[in-house]
Amino acid sequence: MERPLLQAGARVGIFAPSGNFDPGRLESGLALIRAWGLEPVLAPGLGRRHRYLAGDDELRLADLIWALGDPGLDAAWLARGGYGLGRLLHRLPYDALLSRPVIGFSDATALFSGLWAHGVGRPVHGPVLQSLADHCDQASRDALHQLLLGRAGASWVGRSLIPGSASGPLIGGNLCTLASLAGTPHALRAQGCLVLLEEVGERPYRVDRLINQLLRSGGLAGARAVAIGQLEGCGEPGHPDWDAAQIAHEALVELDVPVIADLPVGHGSSNHAFPWGTPARVEGDTLRWGCEQPSLES
Repeated sequence: MERPLLQAGARVGIFAPSGNFDPGRLESGLALIRAWGLEPVLAPGLGRRHRYLAGDDELRLADLIWALGDPGLDAAWLARGGYGLGRLLHRLPYDALLSRPVIGFSDATALFSGLWAHGVGRPVHGPVLQSLADHCDQASRDALHQLLLGRAGASWVGRSLIPGSASGPLIGGNLCTLASLAGTPHALRAQGCLVLLEEVGERPYRVDRLINQLLRSGGLAGARAVAIGQLEGCGEPGHPDWDAAQIAHEALVELDVPVIADLPVGHGSSNHAFPWGTPARVEGDTLRWGCEQPSLES
């Protein structure tokens, strides 16, 4: 990256477009980013609740538009993931949104896919504020801090499942969320890209089913490589040989592209951030992004 995404003193809109968050955990995250020199600004409706959502659709939509469109903000940061963004994507005024970093993961993947499809925004796949201080490990916090306020790039070593090399923009996120967008205008558009997939709490057959849904719907059409992050809690009790990454690999063979697994991205304590669309390259068991500007020719 040529320059930091944010400068010290940047005003960051804190919003909750998905599930309910824990106020104490959120406050710990706010304290941490204040220590980084950022100025959090709370969304007008932050703290409301509606069943399992952080407010009804109208409130969450208003806060989402504020976070992505208020000219007084430099960035936007999700308080928590969960579920709910898919209910709002069709109502976003994409032409009126400003280009700024939007930080989050999990359900944020739906927003990132929608922004990518409309060619707006600067998504950053990284920890939500609720998990930043007390769930992420120090390496993940350092990686995000460096990405936001310093020169960024990473070289991740994983496990090569299908060998090969490929270059392209790095996109992706939560597998279940991406599968849920199939058939919508906000569905994943992977043409020419490296696609990262992560998941939590899905049994191996569900991982298989979700990948199959992406394949059959065309969500992975044209992908140049697939990178599998953490599949947290996706094993099968009593069946240690039912490796979720291996099952994902078997489902992805038909793409005939490199597949790499066990990367430090996802719902576990290791959740390193990356900017959606950053130039990246898979080479054997290594994925590099941002450290160099790789050719988009594989």
